[in-house]
Amino acid sequence: MSKQREALIDTLRDVFHRYGYDGATLSRVAEATGLGKGSLYHHFPGGKTEMAVAVLQAEGEWFHAALAALQAPGDPAGRLAAFAEQLRLNDRQKALASTLDVYTMGEARAQFGAEMGLAVQQWQQALQMVMTDAGLPDALASERAAETIALLEGVRLMCRCLDDWQRYDALLNALPQRLLAPASRT
Repeated sequence: MSKQREALIDTLRDVFHRYGYDGATLSRVAEATGLGKGSLYHHFPGGKTEMAVAVLQAEGEWFHAALAALQAPGDPAGRLAAFAEQLRLNDRQKALASTLDVYTMGEARAQFGAEMGLAVQQWQQALQMVMTDAGLPDALASERAAETIALLEGVRLMCRCLDDWQRYDALLNALPQRLLAPASRT
């Protein structure tokens, strides 16, 4: 991929994650990229849908890197720590909605909801696999995996609302211990 196209997709990512799919109008995209609508259609003949797909494909690299951390050989705690590192956000990312937010609301849900559901299932299965590799029972591992995804998304939203990212960072730091803790006997 050319550097110009990479930069264009990075700008598109910011627009989609700042305004959501529905709010990522061609006018906003043109303003953010500095390109006219005709130039945008030259790069993306399929319009906004093709732009969204290009952004999702670029984000797929990040998603697969996080998934690969969970599926890598090694001890479960190390795999979970590597996964948590993949989820760290830079300052720019902290101001933006998550990929799941962007592609599961409004018009985007009909086009991308199934793909987002599959991604959540893949992460849930990979998290569960790490915990079962560590000796946790399948049912507990499944429950913790689902709760972890919900917690990560929820804490990210809360931190963005409060503009305080300590809780998100603390969650990532504690992820291996949280997920690998033995089942309580209460």
